[in-house]
Amino acid sequence: MLTHMKFSAELNDISASPFCMKIDILLAMAGLQHEESIGPEAVMKAPKGKLPVMKDGEELIADSEFIKKLLETKYNADFSGGYTEAELAVAHAFTRMAEHSLYFVTVCTRWLPDENFAIIEKEFFGFMPDQMRSTFANKARDTVRKKTNHHGYGQHTLEERLALGRDDLQAIATQLGDKPYLMGETPCFADAAVGAQILGTLADLPDSSSKETTEKFPNLVAYAERIKKTYPVRAKTAA
Repeated sequence: MLTHMKFSAELNDISASPFCMKIDILLAMAGLQHEESIGPEAVMKAPKGKLPVMKDGEELIADSEFIKKLLETKYNADFSGGYTEAELAVAHAFTRMAEHSLYFVTVCTRWLPDENFAIIEKEFFGFMPDQMRSTFANKARDTVRKKTNHHGYGQHTLEERLALGRDDLQAIATQLGDKPYLMGETPCFADAAVGAQILGTLADLPDSSSKETTEKFPNLVAYAERIKKTYPVRAKTAA
């Protein structure tokens, strides 16, 4: 039995983690039955200290891309959407852009401004006793600062980050056009990844500049709502 190990935190009544959302969407696309392990216990068991993780029997597979490969190779999941090799190459490139560029804009937006971090502390660490929560939350924030600085996005100003994110969003919006999904009439793996990242940008936070940037692209907002209505993107989706 497959067990999706994921975060319990939610923003806007959906999973706060776009990568956990991505795996929920892929599992739904493949029609695979699975169990869920949610929250701090899942994090403690994560081999790389990050979620999502897929437990397959006694094996733990970390990282959403390696989980995707597991579903394809062992469980015969087909996330191609019926598209050509050339089209899937484009889908792959958009996935990488969303997960390695746009994602870091979202991370900085959530964790760096004090007013937004106050919401993150409550939603991500609310399960902890009050006397512990602030200590653990600020330690995690320091880690995020270091990682985003090393990546480069953390060293940019807010306006510079938004400009980079706007370019990513423009590219996605142009590719999407008036199609229901990124590549055409049917969803593929890229919709699990890109759709989840777009949903992540639309979280309601005190500093709403990232959300406002995404809302300048109505087709992306409609696309995110389509993904949200079609697939399970709550942190807790088990019956």
